[in-house]
Amino acid sequence: MKKFALIGNPIKHSLSPVLFKAAYPSASGNQEQVQEEPMVYDLVEELSIDKSIARLRQEGYCGANVTAPFKESAMRFVTDPDPVSKTLGATNLILLKGDRIFSYNTDYLAVRRMVREYKTGLSESDAPEDVAALVIGCAGAGKAAALACRDEGLETLIINRTQKKAETFADQIKVKAINIAEADSMLKKTDGRFLVIYAIPAPDGVFSEVLKSCSQTGQEMTCNNPDSRITVIEANYKDPCLNPETGLRWLKYQAVESFRLMTGIAPNESRFQ
Repeated sequence: MKKFALIGNPIKHSLSPVLFKAAYPSASGNQEQVQEEPMVYDLVEELSIDKSIARLRQEGYCGANVTAPFKESAMRFVTDPDPVSKTLGATNLILLKGDRIFSYNTDYLAVRRMVREYKTGLSESDAPEDVAALVIGCAGAGKAAALACRDEGLETLIINRTQKKAETFADQIKVKAINIAEADSMLKKTDGRFLVIYAIPAPDGVFSEVLKSCSQTGQEMTCNNPDSRITVIEANYKDPCLNPETGLRWLKYQAVESFRLMTGIAPNESRFQ
């Protein structure tokens, strides 16, 4: 039996076990292939990353998804990071093989997919290079989103409550850090398109108000309107600021990639509902 888990705190209401248990029996439509070795997916909730990793090892887990607040601290235990998680200094998926721990970042893969979908929906007059991606937050999810936007060819801007952290990471990946006032002014301009990625837990007073001010300015600036010059993607699907559907899509896309890395099987995406 292969054992996988989600680690983080708090995680009692996570949808991850539901997603994985629904997907596993039908992965690739090959019942025999996947049922040769049953899979278990649990919640492992501890107060520290040290205790979480210790439990995974002691209880024989093959790997785990990693959520807040451990996406960055989990890297202390990683022996074999992939290039993305190494660049980010953050992981949301670890695989345990003997004494080695391998890390990946499926938030990055999920956001790249969402950005590609966004670019596909642009009109011919809106080239991707004319779109600025504004990433709000510079923890694990925010870093992944910023790198994904950069790698998809968008001008990428990062804002964070701790400005120095945003500046340090922005310098590392060669994008720009701006402050909240600059972001607010930029979003209220009358020209240009913005992809806003809200990559922090909601509600958050300062950042929420920046986005909500966009939706109250008029039809042209309504964030939920797909034809608007401002499009919002949110990481938080439980308590979103404006756009809950995108949080669920982000969760699904990163789960699809996590499942593939954990099992070596391409899942039937229709099961991730």
